[in-house]
Amino acid sequence: MCGIVAIHSPHGGLAEADAEKGMTALLARGPDGTGVWCSPTGRAVLGHTRLAVIDPRTGGQPIAGEEGRRHLVANGEFYGFREIRRELADAGHRFRTQSDSEIALHLYRREGPRALDRLRGEFAFVIWDERSGELFAARDRFGVKPLYYTRHEGRLLLASEIKALLACGVPARWDTAAFAAHLQVALPTDRTLFAGIFQLPPGSYLVAGPDGVTVHRYWDLDYPPAAELEGGDGRWDDHVDEIRAAVEDAVRVRMIADAPVAYHLSGGLDSTSVVATAARYGTVTAFTVRFDDPAFDESGVAGRTARHLGIHHHKIDSRRADFGRHIRKTVRAGETVQENAHGIARYLHSRAIRGHGFKVVLGGEGGDELFAGYPQFQKDLALGLFPELLAETRRGYRRLAEAGAPAHLRTLLDELGFVPSWVLDRYLSVTSPVVPLLRPEFAEELAGTDACTPLLGAAGDRLAGRAPLHQSTYLFAKSWLPNYILAAERLDAAQAVEARLPFLDHHLFAVTRRTPLRRYTHDGATKYPLRAAMADRLPPEVSAGRKRGFLAPPVVSDNRMLAVVRELAGGSAMRDNPFFRPEAVARLVQRLAVRPSHQRAAGERLIQLVGTVAVLAEEFGLAGSRREGET
Repeated sequence: MCGIVAIHSPHGGLAEADAEKGMTALLARGPDGTGVWCSPTGRAVLGHTRLAVIDPRTGGQPIAGEEGRRHLVANGEFYGFREIRRELADAGHRFRTQSDSEIALHLYRREGPRALDRLRGEFAFVIWDERSGELFAARDRFGVKPLYYTRHEGRLLLASEIKALLACGVPARWDTAAFAAHLQVALPTDRTLFAGIFQLPPGSYLVAGPDGVTVHRYWDLDYPPAAELEGGDGRWDDHVDEIRAAVEDAVRVRMIADAPVAYHLSGGLDSTSVVATAARYGTVTAFTVRFDDPAFDESGVAGRTARHLGIHHHKIDSRRADFGRHIRKTVRAGETVQENAHGIARYLHSRAIRGHGFKVVLGGEGGDELFAGYPQFQKDLALGLFPELLAETRRGYRRLAEAGAPAHLRTLLDELGFVPSWVLDRYLSVTSPVVPLLRPEFAEELAGTDACTPLLGAAGDRLAGRAPLHQSTYLFAKSWLPNYILAAERLDAAQAVEARLPFLDHHLFAVTRRTPLRRYTHDGATKYPLRAAMADRLPPEVSAGRKRGFLAPPVVSDNRMLAVVRELAGGSAMRDNPFFRPEAVARLVQRLAVRPSHQRAAGERLIQLVGTVAVLAEEFGLAGSRREGET
């Protein structure tokens, strides 16, 4: 993991100094070294802050191509790079480093954008071609690594984090349309909460040159039509073997590093599968968050798992009192709002991992998306397994539409015939309850927003004829996964820790996408394909355990946390924000404060939302707003 900054000016005039402020903002991502290069014509400057994980001796960046025409800066890791490197060397390519990043430069020279088909991993990179005057940028398939861009003063700027763009002089303003979409579903795949600052969507590349800036998709989730999944049980044992082999391969390639590697370990199936697999190939040190509420704490299960597997294990305490002390640093690092204190827990967890001397950590994110682990996915799975349930559900939704359902829900009903359960849950827990807190102008904007139309439009033909489960998981993977769950990458990066995610591996997805629908569950157990594949290496307690998400205890039960939000509600950031009425927020805080602590949990997400909006505004000086279509 590293930090990258790239600036393109078609008419020249750039210097190395133009990238320096952006690079300074990214030093936490790359504390092991910096590098900067400016093109002779002044049309491009590339900056890099390095976390030395592969080839610490010669792997500094930017990297120049063998002919000097192209230069590259990269963030992340390319797996299987040694085999590709040998192939390229045999074809006559000459390498300057021993790093994994350099293969992208040589593959691009030979194959252009088709080089992306050969790259496997979590990555974002930029290549400047001096002869053609084109800048090429790409992001990994699932969106693990971020890449943001904007236009400012006639220049195109790209960076690993928004704060680097702001450091280069880009103004910080709210994008109210993007926040409205977040309240309904999630941020759009190409937007941020900052007006005019965009993100390159997962599985996409960008080309900037004499003809302007264009964005292209190079990969997408592609589930088989539902009819193709109705059979296939005759080869179930073979399919389980393929899943086991693919998980093992995804873990093993991510264990390769020239720096110490650690592991996340909860009491759940996903992280335990990663740890148990890694333990077969080397010494493992795992870290577990220990919450101060037994209802949310899985450290006991994790400790027993560690003893079962014979690995080193550390428990890192996370207390509700941490909210007030660390909310500002966490929000500044994540550059977005949070809806649970798990962000603070992750921030402190990564700090502890780094404090123990580790630069790399493997985690279990993505397992629920691949194997339908979330309860909402289980509901959508049932719609595909039981036609009578789907018919009854559609009748109920038709009545909902006739009663005046919101526009974004009607869009889903018209297109899919049902509302994915995670979208409905969001409507019931956030979109509807938040309305009494909103300013009238923004409440009107939210009511007129339909975040699902562009989401469905971007899907093209990827949803037609697919099972409800796969329609739901596809939309989730294009919205909430990269724009909320994977935003934890920024929290790890703030501690100079690189997270690697074996389940978000396109080779593994190519296997799991073919799982027969009825095999996702077995005797009441969810994620059965993974349980079956890992059966010989999991402790019985984990193998038989139920799904528990990584959620922190509600901090709204802590009066100190309410005091923090009360203070924020009375500050200028809340008075000047375009979303919430300060007096309505103050009343919400007061209503919660007079309740017994165990009766406040229902207000957690709203309190987190309003509190982190205020912190974002204060930390980044966010002001004003932009409606979609304005310049």
